[in-house]
Amino acid sequence: MCAVCAAAVFSTGGVIVRRIDLPAWDVSFWRSILLVATILPLLVWQRRVVWLDIRNAGLSLLASAVVLAGSMVAFLPALGHAPVANVLIVFGGTPFITALLARLFLGEPLHRHTLVAMAVAVVGLAISVASSLKAGAALGMAIAGIVVLCMSSNYVIVRHRRDVGMAPALVLAGVISALAALPFARLGDVDARQMAWLLALGPGQLAGGLLLYMASLKRIPAGRAALLGLLELVLGPIWVWAVDGEKPGDLTLLGGIIVIGSAAANVWLDSRRPTG
Repeated sequence: MCAVCAAAVFSTGGVIVRRIDLPAWDVSFWRSILLVATILPLLVWQRRVVWLDIRNAGLSLLASAVVLAGSMVAFLPALGHAPVANVLIVFGGTPFITALLARLFLGEPLHRHTLVAMAVAVVGLAISVASSLKAGAALGMAIAGIVVLCMSSNYVIVRHRRDVGMAPALVLAGVISALAALPFARLGDVDARQMAWLLALGPGQLAGGLLLYMASLKRIPAGRAALLGLLELVLGPIWVWAVDGEKPGDLTLLGGIIVIGSAAANVWLDSRRPTG
C-alpha cells in the first residue's frame, strides 16, 4: 500500500507543474528548497535518533542522497533532449535494473513470475506512449538511463539500510539538487499563487512520495517496489483526465490497464508464496 500510494502521489506532478508558470530550473530549485524546509524541522525534533542513524549508516545516507539528487537533477536535461514518451520508455527498465542490483548486492530472490510481470508492464508502457515516440532522441534517452540507474541504486540502498530513517538523505539530496539548479535558475518574482503550487509540489508531491516509497522499502523487496513504481507513469494521464478533462488516447488507457494488471498480478502471486 505504501508503494502504491507513493506512485499515486508522485503521479500528481504533471497536474501540479501545469499550473506553475516558471522555467523548469526555477521549479526544480524551489521544489528542492521547499523539500528541505519541510523535512528539516522533523530532523531537529528527532535529532537524537537522527544523529544515531548518521553515526550508524552515514555512508549509506550519503550515497542515497547523492543518487537521489542525481535522479532529480538529470531528469530535466533528459526531458530537454528527448520527448516525454522516449524518457518514459527508458524508465520502464527501472524494475529490471533494480531487481538485478538487489539480487547482486542484497541477495534478494528474483522469481520468474516477477520477471514476466516486469516484461508485461514494459509492453503496456510501450503501448501507452507508442504514438508519441520520436526519432533522434538518443542523448535524452541516455541521460534518462542515468536517472534510472540512480533511482534503482537508491531503491537498493534504502532497502539495504531499512533499519535506519532516511530523512537526512532527503534533506541532503534537496540541498544538492538546489545547488545544481541554482546556476540555471532565473529566480524571478514568485507570486502567492505560484508559491502555493510550489508548496504542493515540494512538501506535498515530492516529500510525501519519497517518504511513502522509503516506507515501502522497509516492507517489500526492492524489485517489487520498483515494479509498483511504474504505476506513477500510467496514473499521470489519469490525473490530467480527472482534473483537466483531457481524456487520454485509447492506447494510453490500454497500456495503463496492462501495467496496473501486471503489477497487481505480481503482488497476488507473491502473496501466495510461502513465507519463512
